[in-house]
Order: sequence, then C-alpha cells, then structure tokens
Amino acid sequence: MTVPDELVEAARIDGAGPMRFFCDVLVPLSRTSIAAMFVIQFIYGWNQYLWPLLIASDYQYQTIVLAIGRLMRAPDAFYEWPVVMGMAVLALLPPVLVVVLMQRWFVKGLVETEK
Repeated sequence: MTVPDELVEAARIDGAGPMRFFCDVLVPLSRTSIAAMFVIQFIYGWNQYLWPLLIASDYQYQTIVLAIGRLMRAPDAFYEWPVVMGMAVLALLPPVLVVVLMQRWFVKGLVETEK
C-alpha cells in the first residue's frame, strides 16, 4: 500500500506484468521490511511454549524451551541449576545469533518509512 501509484504505472508502461512487478520492483523495495519481520517471527517462534507442548507428545521431539520447563518441574523441588542455566544459554544462542547477523537490516526495516 505504500508503493506509489506512479511506480506501478511506470512498470505497467514498461510492459511488466504482475509477477514481474512483484519480483523486480516490490521485493527489492521491501527487502528490509521482510528482514525485520523475519527476525521478529523467528524469535517469536523460537520462544513458543504452548504449541510445542500440545503437539509434541514424545520427549524426544520436544523443543529446548520445553526441556527447560521440564527440568524446572523436579518432583523433589531440587533443581539442577547448572544444567538449567546451561540449557538456557544454549536456547539463547540461536536468537542472539540471528539478531546479531541481521541487526543492520532489522534496524533499517523498522526505521525506514519511505520507499
């Protein structure tokens, strides 16, 4: 909706169809917005707790976030804190790596308003 009508009209005059306009004009203009959305959705999906809890019935298929939660439900209320904290650090590495690698695109996608 933020693409100027003049840009759409210019592409139409040049003979670009809808798919050509999408691939050659719209995707390059939206690259930073797509990158910012990817970072947000990756972190949201990585930290989900309820959906994997409902779907993964076998312990072997559960996510690391569920494994941390399972460690915190010790029957005798004795938590192995070094193991819990080690798993928390391992669970934290992929989102931090994605944010660090895509930081420039993420900030541009959030700040950029004109196309």
